[in-house]
Amino acid sequence: MNTAPISSTVAPSSLARTAFDFKTALAQRADRRVEARFLENEMLDPEELHLQQKRRAMSIARFAFEHTDFYRRRYTESGITAADLDDPHHFDELPVISKAELRDHQAEIIARSRGSRQRLPSSTGGSTGEPLRVFHDRRSPVAAMWWRAFRWWGIHPSDNRAIIQRERRAASTKLRELLEWWPTTVQALDATAMTDATMRAFVESWRENSPRLLSGYVGGVHEFASFVRESGIELEPPLAIGVTAAPITPSQRGFITETLRAPVFDAYRSAEVPWMAAECEAHAGLHVFSDVRVLEILDDYQRPVIPGEEGTVVVTDLCNRVFPLVRYNIGDRTSLVVGPCSCGRGLDRIRAVQGRLTDVIRLPGGRRIPGGLTGLFNERPDAVSQFQIHQHRDLAITLRCVPGAADDAREVIDHVAGTLTRLAEGTVPVRVELVQAIPHEGGKVRVVRSEAPAPGDSREVA
Repeated sequence: MNTAPISSTVAPSSLARTAFDFKTALAQRADRRVEARFLENEMLDPEELHLQQKRRAMSIARFAFEHTDFYRRRYTESGITAADLDDPHHFDELPVISKAELRDHQAEIIARSRGSRQRLPSSTGGSTGEPLRVFHDRRSPVAAMWWRAFRWWGIHPSDNRAIIQRERRAASTKLRELLEWWPTTVQALDATAMTDATMRAFVESWRENSPRLLSGYVGGVHEFASFVRESGIELEPPLAIGVTAAPITPSQRGFITETLRAPVFDAYRSAEVPWMAAECEAHAGLHVFSDVRVLEILDDYQRPVIPGEEGTVVVTDLCNRVFPLVRYNIGDRTSLVVGPCSCGRGLDRIRAVQGRLTDVIRLPGGRRIPGGLTGLFNERPDAVSQFQIHQHRDLAITLRCVPGAADDAREVIDHVAGTLTRLAEGTVPVRVELVQAIPHEGGKVRVVRSEAPAPGDSREVA
């Protein structure tokens, strides 16, 4: 399948670009300066970039120690002194912060020296059953971060865009953003309310605005592509499609690319830390935004894994001084990509995120099959268009699949079910369920849906 960029017949709007340049020169000069530094940093020697990164990371850690009750207590309990925070080489010795600690000590993590006007609240969707509320720093150069990703994807920030995600903006906010973005058009489809009627309205807006970028949650974008194909709709192709919020399988990527006739770019973002990594035009892993984020890949003992080996993502936000996140275990799994990228950028790269720490299959006796199950169909992506592994409370497994176009799709699916049985060492039953679609929740589809009791739960299966 050809995944090269497909040219759009829509010429960039000179008015939109002129308006963008004028407005950002007046109101976003800081972001424009950051974007210029981003360009320089992308071509830095990796060792020089890592040294700068560690210095900034330790500066954030010192700030957290001096301005929050939580980090002062946590570091003191771990034997970390103020003098230790002067040396970047001590960064790896700082304790890793858990999601539970963020939830339980939220008030103590808010910096005392920063006013409430500088705090921008953000919350996770609670896909694991435990929603989390954090705060972003309003001065963080988030605009420059998405400008960077757009540049890699061949998109100008003034280009018309279409988005599919959770819609939580108030009517007044939408009106203000409409005026701020003018003459650029940003049309939105609420991923929590995707019906035939709302998707047809989205199509009509698309035909009117000819967006050059479609971005959104993987599940929502996939459902919209399915609607377009099933309805026989012809749309002007965008230049790029950016997806986030969940792992994207090769079959999903291929289906979206073929249907909407544009290349798909994966991006790693979260409610806690926006814009951590994104694919470039080489599609060879996701470049970490190493000048504003530190992404460590650690094993179960919080030691760095060997490059190429899968581990847990621990992130430090180098821009947040209202709610510092220093060595935060975000709950995802991935691995580092070894070697330089053909694009020439020196930023670190990671493989596509393979799911959350909670995306594991639990086995009797406390054993488990770890994450990474997104890749079960990587060798034969044509066998399924979607799949989900559902573990029930009694630990039984259902492999739920939407068969693909391959003639031997069922054989491949049965083979993968056999692989799951072997991974589980035959300790739990595995059955196959063929379905026409796998519903998403607000645009997000979990590859692993588990009802199994967590370790220590009184209902845990022995």
